[in-house]
Amino acid sequence: MKEGATTMAALTAQVQSLGGQIVRTQPDISVVTVTGLSDAATAVIANRSDVDGVQRDSAIRMIPPREQMIGQPVTVQTDQSGAFFFPTFQWNMRQIKADKAWLVTNQGKGALVCILDTGIDPNHIDLQGKVDLGISTSFVATEPDIIDHNLHGTFVSTLISSNGLGIASVAPDAELCMIKVLDANGQGSFSDLIAGIVYAAKHNANVINMSLGAYLTIRTKADVQLVVALQRAINFAVSHGVVPVAAAGNDAVNLATDNPRNLALPAQLAGVIDVGATAPVNQQDFDQITTYSNVGFPGVLVFAPGGDFVAGSVPQDLILSACAASAVPQCAGEQSYVLGAGTSFSSPHVAGEAAVIGSDFTHGPKVGKITACIERTSDHPTGRFIDPLYGFGRIDVLNADVCMKH
Repeated sequence: MKEGATTMAALTAQVQSLGGQIVRTQPDISVVTVTGLSDAATAVIANRSDVDGVQRDSAIRMIPPREQMIGQPVTVQTDQSGAFFFPTFQWNMRQIKADKAWLVTNQGKGALVCILDTGIDPNHIDLQGKVDLGISTSFVATEPDIIDHNLHGTFVSTLISSNGLGIASVAPDAELCMIKVLDANGQGSFSDLIAGIVYAAKHNANVINMSLGAYLTIRTKADVQLVVALQRAINFAVSHGVVPVAAAGNDAVNLATDNPRNLALPAQLAGVIDVGATAPVNQQDFDQITTYSNVGFPGVLVFAPGGDFVAGSVPQDLILSACAASAVPQCAGEQSYVLGAGTSFSSPHVAGEAAVIGSDFTHGPKVGKITACIERTSDHPTGRFIDPLYGFGRIDVLNADVCMKH
């Protein structure tokens, strides 16, 4: 609907008269989800003067197959007083200097990070007590609980904030919330994604992490309206003090030189910090762009560790995180970990950094200030402040402390 439209009652009545039903309304961004309309009825609604456009919604895969986990689960055998796997596997935390930042920051204390994903396993030893179960919710009709039946959401969440038993995290004292928008197969609809973004903003999230997305070609007016609806949701979130972070995508595309009709969504929406992936090969050259990551400024703003598995690489070149016992039978015991690669795992590093920066601002967190801090304090692998491929570079949580106190 057109922003500010006040004819919901009339629209509802017409939808019902045409055999449809209003499923969900987002009055804050003038987006309505409808079901049961025929093509002819849809055309009637689209011709209303108070309707910007109509786009058919459907479940699409928002987690690329490249991000299926590699290797067998690794299980902690004893109680941990520290991050058991940090010395061997967590090059990612060391590369972005998250470990050094723990000593000089608030570690995300007081920040709420909402993850829009497949759910979460709140009973994992590294997530127990970290998740606000009162705020967490599901927008997936077939999976009304927040439990992770895929394992992606659990993996992503633990990189942001963990108990530091098996693995360390970027923002150890940040609080998490899970907003399920993807099902067990990694599929989700844009209407659920929009609803999740607005919900997070209304429930006082400081950061949202979207390790999901789709690479679409914009062909029709309806496609444009889909982008508009997503942008409205992001604008609403930013206006409520939320920092949106998203995975740049695993299509190995240069978004700067790509056909302008192609868009990685939600990564390329204005106001979103979209994150590409870096990884070493055989534990060397840690800031290499991965073989799968999208690149190209301004399509991709910053990079963070995402892991890669190519000729010459070793398991330590991947990203280690928690495995969901609710999704993987071999991970029973709530103390298992798996290895994976993808821009989905780069994004939570930046979401964690945003939480750390926000919790350390002495004059209150501001979305623009946090984004600028992340950009200008990143390291520059090529020596350029803004590189055609790397954008602002690979994030540096310790360096970001320079702007945290101002």
